[in-house]
Amino acid sequence: MNTASKTLQFSASLLALVAMSASSAWANEAQSAGFSLNVGAFAFIGPAYEGSDEFRVTAVPVVFPSFGDTGERSRVTVRGVDDVRLSVLRRGGFDIGPIVGYSFGRKESLSSKLDGLGNVDGGLVVGAFTSYTTGDFFVETGVSTQVTGVDDGGYLANASVGYKADLAPRVSLTARTGFEYASDNYMDRYFSVTNTQSANSGENYSAFDASAGIKNVDVGLSLEFEATDRISLRASSGYSRLVGDAANSPISESNNQLSGGLGFLFEF
Repeated sequence: MNTASKTLQFSASLLALVAMSASSAWANEAQSAGFSLNVGAFAFIGPAYEGSDEFRVTAVPVVFPSFGDTGERSRVTVRGVDDVRLSVLRRGGFDIGPIVGYSFGRKESLSSKLDGLGNVDGGLVVGAFTSYTTGDFFVETGVSTQVTGVDDGGYLANASVGYKADLAPRVSLTARTGFEYASDNYMDRYFSVTNTQSANSGENYSAFDASAGIKNVDVGLSLEFEATDRISLRASSGYSRLVGDAANSPISESNNQLSGGLGFLFEF
């Protein structure tokens, strides 16, 4: 079995495990939980590409369902366009569920510093996560892989700890810190430079073979304001530090990656 088949089989098995473990709980909770639809939009500013010292703004619409008893912690967590988490199984402080999203890949046209490197195709991202919350503290882990657009997109695994504080009746602040581990194929796609790319590069990058390992450590803050019972406003900021081969890659112009976002949600 080739590497691509193994990755697809791993993804399918991961999602199947989540579905089997959650199916009975989902059916029971769906009968009593209140459902609603959230519609909104978010604008993000961040590096033009991972490792870039230039910035770009991306705006995306957001539509997702929500359910659960009033006052309980959210079952939907949006950590990024490529990492939307839905808790389908909840027992006490434990949550487990799928990760879905979309990776935009990396276009050569994003920066002149990518000239000659070619495009990294984007596609659908799937995975699974688990988290545990006690009081205002939480810890979570997740693993995801891109399953369309590439034969084998590799995978990302992450872990983080955080704290959520209610600053006022309708205002909450969440702080988190964690790290990401990237597989060989992921690192190859985004941080390696082949001999051909080196020869074609407008920046004269040296050939570089990036290996699996911890890709970055990060911290983030997010602020949520419930303007009304149906409208909420959200803001976020983050700092990520590339480490290991991600930091050593000639493609990485800056190891310090800053990001931020603003958005709103309307609940129907």
